[in-house]
Amino acid sequence: MRVAAVGDLHCKKSSQGSFQSLFAAMAGSAQVIVLCGDLTDLGLAEEARILAKEMTPAKNTPIVSVLGGRAGKGHPRRGRGLDAGR
Repeated sequence: MRVAAVGDLHCKKSSQGSFQSLFAAMAGSAQVIVLCGDLTDLGLAEEARILAKEMTPAKNTPIVSVLGGRAGKGHPRRGRGLDAGR
């Protein structure tokens, strides 16, 4: 099995267009993609939405993900992140 792994992407609000070629390359060469933590910079929902759009080139490739330390928590000094709607 061919596995492509990447971590510490720290996708930010300004990251639009930054990762599409990476995900296209991984999808073209691997049978599964592994995302290894710290996928967003501050754990904000907006950053997660941007990352999801950046991952579009890999939509037909299975993806396994491990969340990082800030996922779902937001930045401690800047408010809540992915769980803000709860």
